[in-house]
Amino acid sequence: MARFLLLVLIAVAGSLYAEEVPSPWSEASIAGYRLPLAGLGHAPKMVSGAAYYALPEVNLKTYPVYTPDKEPKGYLEWLQSRDPEPMVDISKLRTREDWIAAGREVFYGRELPRFSGSEDNLKLIRDPRVLEAYKLQTTKDGVLLGLRYLVREKGKVELGTDTCAMCHVRVQPDGSVIEGPANVHTPFGPLMGDLTRRYAGFGAQFLEERRRRQMREDYRVPFLHPDPNLASADLPAEEIARLYDENPLGVHPRTNTSLLYPVKIANLIGIGDMKFFDRTGTARNRSIADLMRYVGSIADVSDALTEYGDGPDSKVNLANMGLKDGVKRTPDALLYALALFIESLQPPPNPKQPGVESERGKAVFHAQGCGNCHTAPLYTNNRLTLALGYHPSEAIRTLTGVMNISIGTDPNLALKTRKGTGFYRVPSLRMVWLEACLLHDGSIGSLEEMFNPARLQPDFRSSNWAPITKPHAVQGHPFGLELAPADRGALIAFLRTL
Repeated sequence: MARFLLLVLIAVAGSLYAEEVPSPWSEASIAGYRLPLAGLGHAPKMVSGAAYYALPEVNLKTYPVYTPDKEPKGYLEWLQSRDPEPMVDISKLRTREDWIAAGREVFYGRELPRFSGSEDNLKLIRDPRVLEAYKLQTTKDGVLLGLRYLVREKGKVELGTDTCAMCHVRVQPDGSVIEGPANVHTPFGPLMGDLTRRYAGFGAQFLEERRRRQMREDYRVPFLHPDPNLASADLPAEEIARLYDENPLGVHPRTNTSLLYPVKIANLIGIGDMKFFDRTGTARNRSIADLMRYVGSIADVSDALTEYGDGPDSKVNLANMGLKDGVKRTPDALLYALALFIESLQPPPNPKQPGVESERGKAVFHAQGCGNCHTAPLYTNNRLTLALGYHPSEAIRTLTGVMNISIGTDPNLALKTRKGTGFYRVPSLRMVWLEACLLHDGSIGSLEEMFNPARLQPDFRSSNWAPITKPHAVQGHPFGLELAPADRGALIAFLRTL
């Protein structure tokens, strides 16, 4: 009898999960979500709930892409024999574990906005030379993370890129994976630089269609005059490629950032504890509905429907972004499952355990007042600091979570991109030992460099910069630069235990 009651309770719990999936696009949920942008003085206008829910849904199963040596025999033929089917059968989700597992499927396999079924692309990704050059992350089973095959109609196999796993999985030397941290193996900038050169080799029109048009939509800032991001699309092909080549590992010139002002890839572990999304705090994280909306805006590219100001140029051109068929949306239930999966991510074991040196560093941390901004246990106060040179109105400066101080780091991401709130989020120092680069633009390669006064000099070179990057100073965050070497070493030892 007790076992029967337990099974009934589990079934009821499963149905409650299905019924309690929040709407990420209700008017009440959207209100207050986005922060004002520095160049507008107000928040960008998001697509309305009615327009969002009018978008066609997408829930198609996708399949792993393997390296040629690990691909199962007859795999492509098997895919061609498949009928289209749902990625997740929502009706079968009963427990929280079911929902998290479904979210993992979405994380690795959500149908990608930009697919191509061309024979050229299918052959290209099966070329070992291409895979070696692009350094796409590969599991021990030979699965290429971030790439998926899709069967939209029987007999036709399409190839797509840019799942969540493309950027937010770390493959270890043994081929095992850590889910959540930034991909610091794939050189995203140089990869795009190489593609730019390839496109240029096919002619000016090919380069225009495959790179310049997308750059204009991915990077332009409608309210910025003049807009250096828009101008960058008209640079000579080799200059564009070289600018991409300068992006260090762990940094990505993603949509809404810039070729000129790329951003460090986020670690998703613990994102549920953060009160703001993005390095620049573009949106508030008040509930799981906010996380659903945020991940949906990226996975579905629904953020492409946002209006940045007024006039005909306030919206991006979907066709130029490779979305001529429009934007599709992931069902709310799958966004909920994805958000639950992301919130379930746990940090890997830290190899740096506390000791005498780190305990002394902890004392230095508190004596220097580091805890004022990097407050335990999250090691962030979850607030925003002013970008250098930003002077907001009284109404914006007094928004909840804003600190009226600047730490002097490079302000361009916060002022000259579509993520330009004029603020930078105080980062959490948890898992800093997992980071391959520091600051919002990844311009510092280690904690040792972060606290080295030499980085303020014009001849400074970071350990993670590309060889072609010219020496230059990395200003900002002056705290800890005056420490004695012994105290500096102890502080770094402590930070690596967090």
